[in-house]
Amino acid sequence: MTEVWKMDNDFYCLYTENRDIMKRIRRYYTDFEIMAEYFKFDKLIGIQYKVPIKRKRSAFRLAKVAQF
Repeated sequence: MTEVWKMDNDFYCLYTENRDIMKRIRRYYTDFEIMAEYFKFDKLIGIQYKVPIKRKRSAFRLAKVAQF
């Protein structure tokens, strides 16, 4: 599951449970900041990122969500 939503005027928020997306963000999108990490039984299940407004299109493409 991967979701994107608007946080305030300057940032979007991206939440993902997909390992491939996490690896891609770590490698190519160094300006995405980790806001929270979610664990279940000491195993990472999801990460929430803070995305700059200039990377909105990239975030939506990573999430494969249509922009409205």
